Amino acid sequence: MALVNGEEFHHLVRVSRKRVGELIYLFDGTGKIYTARIVKIGGDSAECEIIEENFMRGELDVEIAVGQAILKSHERFEFALEKLTEIGVRQIIPILTERVIVSKNPKDISPNKIERWRKIILSACKQSNRAIIPELFEPIKFDEFVSLEKYEKKIIFHESEVENFNRIFLHDYIKSLRNVKSVLLAIGPEGGFSDGEVEKAIEFGFDVVSLGCRRLRSETASVVSAGVIAQFFISETKDSQVWKK
Repeated sequence: MALVNGEEFHHLVRVSRKRVGELIYLFDGTGKIYTARIVKIGGDSAECEIIEENFMRGELDVEIAVGQAILKSHERFEFALEKLTEIGVRQIIPILTERVIVSKNPKDISPNKIERWRKIILSACKQSNRAIIPELFEPIKFDEFVSLEKYEKKIIFHESEVENFNRIFLHDYIKSLRNVKSVLLAIGPEGGFSDGEVEKAIEFGFDVVSLGCRRLRSETASVVSAGVIAQFFISETKDSQVWKK
């Protein structure tokens, strides 16, 4: 049996108007999805009978993490969080860069705002039937971000044509990701990364990649880059849409 309470109970009964006898899907955020039948609805909780258990529907075998610079527009940043979750990103890392307008200090980002971000990610998981809730990192400074070591490939997206960066277009670069199990993407703020930040990223093993000749908004670049890379891995993985026991 499973018990649904709190905000999820409110959404189940008050918003979705589910009734006793109806089938619903439950997930625990770690990869398991359950088919369940509502057997009892109380004043503040609902009891559900588990009928079937499945694991990681449609999740990528590869781990994609996105370092998204915090944006001046709360709506645009939250849009990026929502869409990255839908795409299948495993980790989202809010980063503070030279050109971030909101703050230069991670401590200035309120706990309430971070909690709101987590709720947006959870809501996007439910909407897209994701079995895994992406991990939301605490906001960190750019210097700390580039030093992250656990990823096989690290990419910084940058529109500058500075020759020293040896920039390559994503279309030409993407085949180098074949057989890679983890990728970290860096997406800059409204004004992009500074040349100094790109140079530092290169020192820490990042490849400089371009999405083309157009200058995209930060949240657009985030969604496009993660989406293209996710689709590449889907095409490389057999039976990626099959439910795994």
